[in-house]
Amino acid sequence: MPRMHSGGWAGLRPDEVAILQRGERVLSRREAAGYGQVAPTVNVTIAARDAESFRQSRTQIASDIARAVSFGRRGM
Repeated sequence: MPRMHSGGWAGLRPDEVAILQRGERVLSRREAAGYGQVAPTVNVTIAARDAESFRQSRTQIASDIARAVSFGRRGM
């Protein structure tokens, strides 16, 4: 099997595999399509009655933002 650690085209047919060195990885077509793209900037605006109400809900807010980021990474 060809070893392509320094680059180039492996010349493999569909559904064939290649040998990788430790630390190398294969990108899916989806990952390859997005490779090198800059992540978008996301701004979040939070309106609260006062500082205390924000403090009381900050754990829920953090959870909601983390969930939204997770969905965004999966393309949902």
